[in-house]
Amino acid sequence: MLRCAILGLGYWGRNYVRVVGERRDAVLVAVCDPSEDAVEAARAASADHAPWRVTCDPREVFAADDIDAVVVATPATSHFDLVHEALDAGKHVLSEKPLAMSTDACRHLVDTAVRAGKTLLVGHTFVYNPAVRAAKKLVAAGDLGDILHLHAVWSASGPVRHDVNALWDLAPHPISIMTYLVGRPTAVSATGQRILPGDLEDLATLHLRFGNRATADIHVSWLGPRKTRMLTITGARRVAIFDDMAGPDKLRVYDTAAEDLLLAEPGRISEVFEAPAHVPVIPTSEPLAAQFAHFVECCRFGVTPQGDGLTADDVVGVLEAAHASLAENGAPIVLERASA
Repeated sequence: MLRCAILGLGYWGRNYVRVVGERRDAVLVAVCDPSEDAVEAARAASADHAPWRVTCDPREVFAADDIDAVVVATPATSHFDLVHEALDAGKHVLSEKPLAMSTDACRHLVDTAVRAGKTLLVGHTFVYNPAVRAAKKLVAAGDLGDILHLHAVWSASGPVRHDVNALWDLAPHPISIMTYLVGRPTAVSATGQRILPGDLEDLATLHLRFGNRATADIHVSWLGPRKTRMLTITGARRVAIFDDMAGPDKLRVYDTAAEDLLLAEPGRISEVFEAPAHVPVIPTSEPLAAQFAHFVECCRFGVTPQGDGLTADDVVGVLEAAHASLAENGAPIVLERASA
């Protein structure tokens, strides 16, 4: 039985309370949040309504002998210190994304976890989505042909954050999916705008290049009219679209070959047509629950995490470069390591 504590009872913290309560191989021992309202909201979301200990001081959690693992679901800028202290205290850690705000900080946490002999898993939840995993199989098998371009839109009408901009808030998701599908990009550029009052970009557009000649564009925004979580994967033979808001049919595959769009004769316009869609049958499961189940497995049996600190380092490296590009009016930034 993995004995857990949760730091932070905002949106994701409350969801972790529910997910932990649904498992038989884990138990929630304590929660940490300074807000009484947040604690009560978490109790209401709990399946077992267990009488956890409540504290506003994370040091009490780190010092507790009856806690094996800590979930860090606090604001992004606090992750490094809390994860570091938890590892130093001998706890396994599941941290919400991003793991830290720089690649150097990520690598330090990875080294700390290795020295402590503890699991460090980062919550890039979308790579546990069954539809994303099905897309990975299509890419790996060559069913889409050579990957030419990826296009992602991650937007909604808020919530607007005050600790990080829209780039750091929303882009980790499509970046982690793209890295999972085709490897780490080799270069990135980014532009953004500040429309709402404040010093943080409300929207941003990233352009990525990969070592296999594929390119990608990512648009993130707090100003979208509706919640959008969509990724289009354009291959030489087929196109796959992942739409997390599309109900049960989140993945569609279209028989749209790039060569079919070539002009039949010089000077003639190719016909416009709608390709037929194939909807793969994909088992349904909650990505957050699957991620936590994997975390429990890693902690209890020493399994290497799929979303470990090195993966998080890749994602943060792209974010860090994109942030630098923002400051340089979209200048391309070459990344340190080539795509896998």
